[in-house]
Amino acid sequence: MEIDNLKEFWNKDQEALPEVPLEKQDEIFSPLEMIRINMKTEFWLLIITLPSLLYGFPFDNTNVNITRIAAFEVFLTIGFMTYFYTRFIKLYRMLRTTGINTNYDLFNMKTQLLVSKEIYISYYISYIPLAFLISLINVNFHLDNVYYITVFGFSFLLSVLVVFIMIRFWIHYMYGRHISELVSVIDELNGIAVQSYASEKKSWFERSQLYLKSKFGLKGHILNTILWFISSYILLTVALCLVIVIAVVIGIKLDYIDKHLLLKVLE
Repeated sequence: MEIDNLKEFWNKDQEALPEVPLEKQDEIFSPLEMIRINMKTEFWLLIITLPSLLYGFPFDNTNVNITRIAAFEVFLTIGFMTYFYTRFIKLYRMLRTTGINTNYDLFNMKTQLLVSKEIYISYYISYIPLAFLISLINVNFHLDNVYYITVFGFSFLLSVLVVFIMIRFWIHYMYGRHISELVSVIDELNGIAVQSYASEKKSWFERSQLYLKSKFGLKGHILNTILWFISSYILLTVALCLVIVIAVVIGIKLDYIDKHLLLKVLE
């Protein structure tokens, strides 16, 4: 008798799950599909750029300790990446298999996306101490000279700047805006007050994305991401090198920097 009552209660509970209207499912599907596409694109970008981990590795350094520390840094970086992208792949599979028919599905999806976004930010922040270590390796752990300190400072500054750009722009345009759109729809379905955003002028990234997508469809969307990824990296590197060259030239002109000693240090 108790089993029959339990079955009846379970059936009623299942029937009570609110269905998501079809028009709302359409609103949810578009940003959800963009998140999946961007996740897949980022994964392949990671595979392509993975060899860059060995950039600056002191293969020819006569100091064995520095070579070992550099090897440890590479393995530590791979460990961070393996842990994060394992969760990344699990989230991707979850987004592919989870339905959007009931309110429970949407609540679960919202929770997973918001948590994953915070983990994503933490993942990039974890690179700051690694960047500090890499900068020390670049100067062979010598900070007893103003030029070594300058090289260390610029290396570390570049690394922190890259982390800032990844958190501020990459996460926002790849995932943040789509997650916000999903959360707004889910909150609206649950009667939660949704914050209204003022219409902002579209960024260059968004304009080029819309243009390429209209021309080439999904391939245009992926192409836009790849082009901005490569061009941003090149532009950032060129800009920083230009700043360093200008600072060195001014320093030499004002006799703050000894040109001959600088060349010796760079060798």
